[in-house]
Amino acid sequence: MTAESVIGDIEPTLRRPTDELGPRAQRTVVRILAATRDVFLTQGYGGTSIDDIAQRAGVSRASFYTYFPTKRDALLALGNDATAGAGALVDELGRIEPPVEFATLEAWIGAYLAFLDEYGGFALAWGHAAYEDDELRVAGTRGHLRLCRRLGDALESLRGAPVGDATTQGLLLFSMLERGWAQARLYEGAIDMGQLRRDATDVLARMVGTPCAREHR
Repeated sequence: MTAESVIGDIEPTLRRPTDELGPRAQRTVVRILAATRDVFLTQGYGGTSIDDIAQRAGVSRASFYTYFPTKRDALLALGNDATAGAGALVDELGRIEPPVEFATLEAWIGAYLAFLDEYGGFALAWGHAAYEDDELRVAGTRGHLRLCRRLGDALESLRGAPVGDATTQGLLLFSMLERGWAQARLYEGAIDMGQLRRDATDVLARMVGTPCAREHR
């Protein structure tokens, strides 16, 4: 699928020291983005510095600037990757054939929570950055709501009938999963992730008219 940027029409700037990035340079970019994602998760967007990212990535500050002019550009690059991944999962949900089994939905919820393990830091950082940057907020709202609509359409396809507003329902499901995941990470050890997955699947099952877990017992 074509990646649709969650930041709308704003594209990240990736500096290229040469016409094409070689394998070593590509590995460095991947390390920088992975470090950016991890630091955003623990320190938030405003609390993250270029030095923090470089230290986590094991590169120099100069190496960071070789590829990214600012941490905003690193955020935008993560946004493109995150949106492509979320969009692929939305498409997978929409391709589920009836009858929709609870176990199938639980597998999808598990895959989305695993996706958040990788990109949840971006989601949290994006929320912080949007409050500080009006351009990011306005453009990001458009991109995110388009993705919410796609998720709502997938729910409607599983249900076989429209119920309410598709964009709102997609927003609610995304919000539940992202907030639940973030809180579970914050309360590490106090929340059972397996139970979170099952309970989240119960909510999804009710949204699409599939018997929930308790009705399977």
